[in-house]
This record gives sequence, C-alpha cells and structure tokens, in this order.
Amino acid sequence: MKNNLDILESSRFKTVRLSNQLIVGNFSSPHPFTFDDGSVLDAVSDYDSMRLKVTFIETIVQERVEPAHKTVSLDFSLTKDVLEEMEIWEKMWKHNDGYVVLCPLVMIQALKSISNVDLVADKTPFRAVRLKDRIKKLASIDTFSI
Repeated sequence: MKNNLDILESSRFKTVRLSNQLIVGNFSSPHPFTFDDGSVLDAVSDYDSMRLKVTFIETIVQERVEPAHKTVSLDFSLTKDVLEEMEIWEKMWKHNDGYVVLCPLVMIQALKSISNVDLVADKTPFRAVRLKDRIKKLASIDTFSI
C-alpha cells in the first residue's frame, strides 16, 4: 500500500465520510452502522470481528443465599491483535486529522484502564457510538462516547 488513502480504501479498513465531512472507521463491529444523516458504515469481516474482540474476564460473585443463578463481575482486556490494530489506526489518524474509529464501549473501557483518560480522549481516534435514535438504531454524526 502506497499511502494512508490506500489503507483506508482497502477491504479490511471500513470507513465512511459523513455529511459533516467527518471520516468514521469501524474497528471491529460485524454489523453496519447507520447514521442520522443516512450514511452507512459497513461491517468488518467475521474473521476480523472475531480477531479483534475484547477478552471478557469473568469473576463469580459470591451471593449470601444460594441462588438459582450466578452473578459475575466483568473485567476486560485487549489482545495483542487488538493493540496492534489500534497502532495502525492511530498512525493513519495522525496523518489524517478529522476522523474517529468506532470501537465497542468495553474496548474503550479496557483502553482507559491501561492508559489515562486524557490519552484516550485527546490523543487517539477511538470512540464508541452514541445512538441518536434507539428505536431506529441511528448513530449520531457529531457525538461519540469515551
């Protein structure tokens, strides 16, 4: 690949330019995102979605009474593949200001736990989707979560 545009246009890296000119990338969702301006961000491949998923660490919480169910406490960690993919997106972001990369909220939480909050908010493109309409599942074009 010759430059960042070649990377963005490759079949692996899914991006869309929204009506406000913001470029949004899909880090690992196997589902497309539809935005409130009608733009659609394509899903990543099933292979990449599995390769780039968050690792869930479950700890069983002891309850006072023997329940008919179990309760777990969740922690999240990021795999080597996820961290390497994040490095690639960060390199592209540093050369192309004006885009965000949508990640699962739990991935953002795991990233926060291994870095400081300011680093996530100001120094990386990683954000979680913010739905504008829950019923229609329309994502906001101008508000994202960390």
